[in-house]
Parts: sequence; C-alpha cells; structure tokens
Amino acid sequence: MNQLYKIGVIFLLIFFTTSCIDSFTPQIRSSDTNKYVVMGNVNNSDSIQTVNISVTSSVSKPEYIGVTGCTVNIIDRHGNTFPLSDWGNGKYSGHVNSQDIVSGNSFKLFIKTPSGETIESDYDTAYSCPPVDSVYYKITTEYSNNQITDGTKGIQIYIDLNANESESHYYKWNLIETWEYHSKWPIVWYYDGTIHKASPPDYSKMICWETLPVPNIYILNTTNLTQNKYKQFPLVFVGNNTTRLEYGYSLLIKQDALSKQAYNFWYRMRLNNTPNEGLYTSQPVTVQGNLHNLTNPEKEVLGFFGTTISNEKRIFIQNTGLDMNYSKFCNLDTLRSNLGLRQILPNDYPAYLVTDSLTGGYQLILMTSECVNCLLLGGTTEKPSFWPDKK
Repeated sequence: MNQLYKIGVIFLLIFFTTSCIDSFTPQIRSSDTNKYVVMGNVNNSDSIQTVNISVTSSVSKPEYIGVTGCTVNIIDRHGNTFPLSDWGNGKYSGHVNSQDIVSGNSFKLFIKTPSGETIESDYDTAYSCPPVDSVYYKITTEYSNNQITDGTKGIQIYIDLNANESESHYYKWNLIETWEYHSKWPIVWYYDGTIHKASPPDYSKMICWETLPVPNIYILNTTNLTQNKYKQFPLVFVGNNTTRLEYGYSLLIKQDALSKQAYNFWYRMRLNNTPNEGLYTSQPVTVQGNLHNLTNPEKEVLGFFGTTISNEKRIFIQNTGLDMNYSKFCNLDTLRSNLGLRQILPNDYPAYLVTDSLTGGYQLILMTSECVNCLLLGGTTEKPSFWPDKK
C-alpha cells in the first residue's frame, strides 16, 4: 500500500506542478481531482494476482482513497476471463492459471466502477525472463549533494544480467530487505509505582527483524547494447549509519521481464522519483499509462496494468568489516539522588532502570524503552523462516 500511496502522490505532483520559479501556487482544475489510479499486474511468481483501484486526493491532504464496489476482470488474448474479488479499500484479488502466464501471452484489465464507468487497459505481453545472475557488493562511500565531507560508508549492491536474445530486453528489479537488530539490554529492573525485578531477566524483546520494500525504481534497457547482458548494475546502497548491517542483512531480489510499454512507464516514474534533486533540477514529466476510460474518454486514468515473468534470488550479508556509525536509539537519564524514583511520572510507567553489573541491583539511571524493547522500533520478534541459524 505504501508504494501505491507514493505513486499517487507522484501523479498529483505531475499534474499540479507549473514551471514558475517564483512563489508557487498550484492552479488545480476540477478535472485534476478524483482521477482513477489503477495499479496491478499479472506475474507468474504470484499465486494470487492483485489490482488496486483508488482516486487521487487533494494536494493539501494527500492520502490513499480506495474505490470499492467495482467489477474487475483480467482477460488474456485467448479470451479467458479471470474475475477478481473485492477485498475492501480498493484491493481486488483473484487467481490466474499459472499455465497461462507464459511468454507470448497477453493480458488486459477490465473494470466496471460503481458509477457505471468502464475502464480498460491495453494488452500487455509477457516476455521470457532469465534466472537472476550474480548479486554481490563492494564497500564504498556514498556522498549526498556532491559534498565530499559528508560521505557515508557502506555497501553498494550490484547485479549482473545474463540474458539471451530471445528473452526480454527490458527489466525491473523489486527489492525487499530484511535485517536483524537488537535492543541493548534485557528487561530486569522496572518501576511502575513499585520496583520490580524480572527473574530471570526477560530477553524476549532483545532481538528483532524488520522487513521493508526498497522504494527506489531499478530498471534497465539493453536494446542499444551489443548483447542482452549487463555487468555491475547498481542496486541499493546500504550505509553503516543504520542498524541494517550490524547483525545480519538479507535482500530478496525479484527480477521482472517487462514489455517496452511497461519499461517506458516505469522510466518516466523514475524520472519523477529521483531522490536528492534540487528544486529546479527538472520539471515532472507526464506519465502515460495504458488505461482508458471508455465511458468518458476525456477523463484520464492514471497507472499501469502489466504482465511480467519473474525470477528471484535471496542473498545474506554478514560481517562486512564496517564500523557502525548510526545514532543510538537507547538513551540514559541519571535521576537526581535526592529525589530518586519520585522523579518518574505515571506517564512514564513502566520505567526501566539500568542494572548494576557489580551488585546486580538497580541504579538510579532511567533508560528509554527502546533500550529493552526492540519492538518499539517497528520490527517483530518472530524470526523469518529464511533466516540462517547462528553459527
């Protein structure tokens, strides 16, 4: 959903931005609001195919507004129809036979909205996708805004493409990263109006894992190369200024073979999504999708419905040798000895105290909850099924 929200915001900026470099007040036309945004595709690696249907929101309050009550069907070029069910909040899902998602077959999307409008996509053709080739990294330094003094050390991850001429010449990589991180201490001493000691110490919230999609758009076109191959294509940079590399990092790389039309769509989306650009570096470009309002042709439909064949690979990275340099999320506050625990307010309960390493008692040092509870940083204590055991 986060990616769809981001796509919607990008579309809003495209349609509401002018070329003025003085004070900027967007002139919002009524025709620019409540546009349908449709995103989805048919993919051989997904057992369930999903389409999201929403409408654009206001610039002053960007949000995802899902459209429910639509009739949604996926249709292939042979006339096979695959209905999708309404799961609420603009999400529609259904099954497409895996034997139909093959190179050369084409699919389109057909939507009937609750207001009676008909929206249809162009057919998008599936192309053969080679296996994911080598994925590796190099230790390097990344600089922002060309400032040599603020470099961040980390690892730059690369991928090689090794395809033959009968396979697609257009590719997109979707990345999902997972990393392990730890709280600093187990729960031992805490205060909630009464002092408590956990015995034995509670280690249950010391180790967490976070999984997030990488939001960047990674695409490649090999049509102008002598071979359908590419060496050292840069993917994500992972800096030592986060917790990602300290205890273990995993990256799932999903390699999608695209049609030319799909590549052009994502190419324009990437132009509008380039990070660290200055305010006047470039103007947003119009992102032309492949969806059309057949009932009201003058009403533009945003988004793209595609067909992809994918392959994927997962890598694990540990012990890069880099020193970690992130801002510590565990903070300590020494209580005044003349007041002691009376300084702790009920709003701070339970308040966690540092254990004295010599006596085993507590010190009058208050810890932030993140020091003993890794869940507060957004992850989960459930170890992923793919995570390697400690050696």
